[in-house]
Amino acid sequence: CSRRCTFCVLRRDVVGGMRILDMERPLSQIPAHARRVGLVGAAVTDHPQLLPLVAAIVESGREIGISSLRADRLTPELCRLLRESGHRTLTVASDGISERMRSLLHRKIHAPSLVHAAELARAHGYHRLKVYQMIGAPAETEDDVDELIRFALELAKIHRLTLTFSTFVAKRNTPLDGQPFVGVKEAERRLKKIRAGLRGRVELRPQSPRWAHVEYLLAQRGADSGHAAIRAVHAGARYADWVRAFEETPAVARPLRFGDEEAWARRKGKAARRPALPIVHDAAPRSPE
Repeated sequence: CSRRCTFCVLRRDVVGGMRILDMERPLSQIPAHARRVGLVGAAVTDHPQLLPLVAAIVESGREIGISSLRADRLTPELCRLLRESGHRTLTVASDGISERMRSLLHRKIHAPSLVHAAELARAHGYHRLKVYQMIGAPAETEDDVDELIRFALELAKIHRLTLTFSTFVAKRNTPLDGQPFVGVKEAERRLKKIRAGLRGRVELRPQSPRWAHVEYLLAQRGADSGHAAIRAVHAGARYADWVRAFEETPAVARPLRFGDEEAWARRKGKAARRPALPIVHDAAPRSPE
């Protein structure tokens, strides 16, 4: 991906930017008997030949799948083609739950683009607009949650809306490596507040904060994660088994690759930059509560 979202492992600073395939290459690899084609990538809608590629697949009589679209890259023609191919839901990602959070996370998706996506979904006969959201990012406040509720209700006035929630997990090799997990109870509290605030006007599909916590432990711990995983699986692989396995496995300290801003600057021979979000210099996973 050519973008720099601070929570993403495929950001430009990690993988070196976007690698672009000419559209003829994926077209040549579609089996003759295939009735459905999926386009997979970190930033599919940034591909300069996306529209003719989609058009060629649709014109061949095949259905096409794209996991998620950038709201600011949607066009009426792209939405028309996807709907013609059988899409019933137009799916975009917001991730940060407010304008402030999207700015801090370098997500660079703004409210007008999401409004435009809802308008396109309605205009082209999609059954609903689905928006991926992420709660529990560092520096997130109650004001951000309140803004999400207000904005979601506005979107729902335009078209049927589904919000899919994940819980923030700090990943290796990202600027937010080492940031704490928001906590299972706190994530559930925020989701409950959002559900109550939306009053049944928006469909919510939250992913489990408990399993996000397990993902966090696996992402933040070192080689000892393997020993903990074996313990957890042998014990039954329930959430409590995972937590207990990590509690019983001594943590091995590891350096933060990007989260330690001063160390990053020294390696690069640059002056340390002021991080957009508060950096917690503690690689030890926090309590799930």
